[in-house]
Amino acid sequence: MDHILAKSQQYGGETLAAHTWDVLVKLSDLYRLRPRLDNGSQLWHCLYWAAFLHDFGKAARGFQQRLRGGQAWSHRHEVLSLAFVDTIADGFTPEEQRWLVAAIVSHHRDEPEIAETYPPGLRHDPLVDLCNELEPQVIDHLQRWLTECANPWRDLLGLSDVVKCIQPKPVQVAADRLRNWLQVYHNWVRQLASTPGAARIPGILLRGLITSADHMASAHLRCMPPPVHDSWQTLAARAFPGQQAYTHQRQSAEVSPKSALLMAPTGSGKTEAALYWALGNGTATPARIFYTLPYQASMNAMYDRLRHTFGDAAVGLQHGRAVQALYARFHEGEEWSAGARRAQWEHNLNLLHARPVKVLSPYQLLKALFQLRGFEAMLTDYAQAAFIFDEIHAYEPERLALITGMMRYLRERFAARFFVMSATFPQLIRDHLGAALGNAPVISASPDIFARFRRHKLHLRDGELTDPATVEEIATTVRAGRQVLVCANTVARAQEMRDNLARAGLTDNHLVLIHSRFTYGDRNRIEQDIRARCGSNVTPRPPLALVATQVVEVSLDIDLDTIYTDPAPLEALLQRFGRVNRKGAKGICPVYVFRQPTDGQGVYGRDRDPERAGHIVRVTLDELERHNSETIDEAAINQWLDRIYADPTLHQQWTDAYRRMAQQVDLIINGLRPFQSDEQREDDFERMFDGVDVIPQCFEHDYVNLIVDERYIEANNYLVSISKQRFAILRNQGKIRPAEEVGQRRVWVALLPYDSRNGLSFGDTTYDPDWS
Repeated sequence: MDHILAKSQQYGGETLAAHTWDVLVKLSDLYRLRPRLDNGSQLWHCLYWAAFLHDFGKAARGFQQRLRGGQAWSHRHEVLSLAFVDTIADGFTPEEQRWLVAAIVSHHRDEPEIAETYPPGLRHDPLVDLCNELEPQVIDHLQRWLTECANPWRDLLGLSDVVKCIQPKPVQVAADRLRNWLQVYHNWVRQLASTPGAARIPGILLRGLITSADHMASAHLRCMPPPVHDSWQTLAARAFPGQQAYTHQRQSAEVSPKSALLMAPTGSGKTEAALYWALGNGTATPARIFYTLPYQASMNAMYDRLRHTFGDAAVGLQHGRAVQALYARFHEGEEWSAGARRAQWEHNLNLLHARPVKVLSPYQLLKALFQLRGFEAMLTDYAQAAFIFDEIHAYEPERLALITGMMRYLRERFAARFFVMSATFPQLIRDHLGAALGNAPVISASPDIFARFRRHKLHLRDGELTDPATVEEIATTVRAGRQVLVCANTVARAQEMRDNLARAGLTDNHLVLIHSRFTYGDRNRIEQDIRARCGSNVTPRPPLALVATQVVEVSLDIDLDTIYTDPAPLEALLQRFGRVNRKGAKGICPVYVFRQPTDGQGVYGRDRDPERAGHIVRVTLDELERHNSETIDEAAINQWLDRIYADPTLHQQWTDAYRRMAQQVDLIINGLRPFQSDEQREDDFERMFDGVDVIPQCFEHDYVNLIVDERYIEANNYLVSISKQRFAILRNQGKIRPAEEVGQRRVWVALLPYDSRNGLSFGDTTYDPDWS
């Protein structure tokens, strides 16, 4: 068997036997991760025998020649592997035979592609030529290997309790038998199209598990990191020594393994509560822990925090620019190539679904609902997992409808559980979450915790954030040794404030600006600088003005002395306030909200009707007027929110938007079918994102040189994301052009000024679609 290869020399020259063993090892790891996933079926039995046979077709003459540098091979090896199903078919019921065949033939290509490659009814069946690719001596080798090794390997891998022993029959490789098993597969896929719901789950699990095992083996993943087995008490003693658990943290641990909602003030240990919930008493270890956040800055910060808690090997990071964030952490002290390789490997481990704890955005999860390629493996990884959703307020109603629909589907079909937490839960949102999570209990911080976190005094100010008197006041406060957070609703406005503060005498040592329009390299550098200067545990604390957009609102563990902010919805304002006096150790700190502009620069509640656009900001300002000059009672915040969302116009806007998307989600879920990814839905998914990457003109030469040197990760550090709307405006103005020829990459150059302090500038402060 040593002369029969599974991989070319380019990918290690691995033999078929060695690769198959490695796939079975990874499959056994997946079994131990979720031993009860089968729900009483013969899932693992079918998967084991499918994995043993899945690459038998690679022994074909043409495929072996291709691996050794020969011509391309026009056939599918996984289809040829079906030629050996007859040898073991007696060990399966008819339903299990469908499962076995589907797992084998689907591990690389979707069903429509297989059907197109081997259509029935042709005068000359291409399966005849395919079968002739197996030489008699090779068939004998494969038969002997199957007969002598399959059952002993099952025992070696500890699978004898879930995988039945089968004595293989002699093989007869014939095109008609191959056609029979291929037709069994096609018939089952057609049947699943008309039987939605639970009937489709076995197909999803079969394909998801066998492709995961195969990809892990092909990537030469030595071993899968084990799940976190700590109890919440063990984690508390190890990771948070000396901290007395709050009541809401203990209650979160006790409600595990049920889903739950948590309402608690920002800074009161919600992250710890969520981790305690995920682990519980340690007897029901979750297969995976997913920690979801809305912004890349908060994801990067949480990744660092959880690595410190669980160790590097346990935690992964997954978002659109995760490779850049990882490279920023790994390249220091190493040659660029070593840092790049490590960053790419860490990124690949997330794609392989190997890390037991993962920090990611909900949009990474939603890829599965949109039936993108590989969605079965994604859904399988979500099975029996614990999901933490931090600051659910950050999502607009349409996005929230998508998220709650996904929650409901994963809870009902894949036994997933959810912990949703926020400082603010208006009843409107709580009702929808309750419906999605099966009336999950609501845990609330105790009255004494809310009282302890009375730490902010609200001051409404006339005029705008950018008024000269305000700029001078902020500069004076910084010169007095304080740390000030300045929050603007748009990038252009944040850039204007930074320039105004610089003109007021603050130096670069006293000014930090963060928003979405920096290059990815500068963005990672700035995030780390902010944590180093403003982190809640940093001492001494240098005087500073941190000017930011919404990117600071969620889960950044920073602690400043006061805030000056544009008007915004109450949920956003409270998150901004949460970056000030985070632990309540500074007494009562002032927070300043400006009354103008009342539309919030059109960022919130966008609507074609100007009377409705920004309506939520105006309603929020009306509510804040009732509490002006008061110390904010966070226990009463939900009452404030309920009054805001009771506004007829706002309630109608929110409900209509949520309902429209919820109806679409039902259609999406009902159309979710295994063995078929959907390119049209891939387009629908991409339309959810409003970003186009461009290169500032000053970096074009550097970018092209790095691409030529194949230093792709470093090259991507020069990219900036702008909105599609802004891209179209700039292109019409002649301020966007294609970059120099860089192979297959289509990259655009922005003919606009850029500097590392302000980012990419558009040169105007009018309506700015790039608002974060």
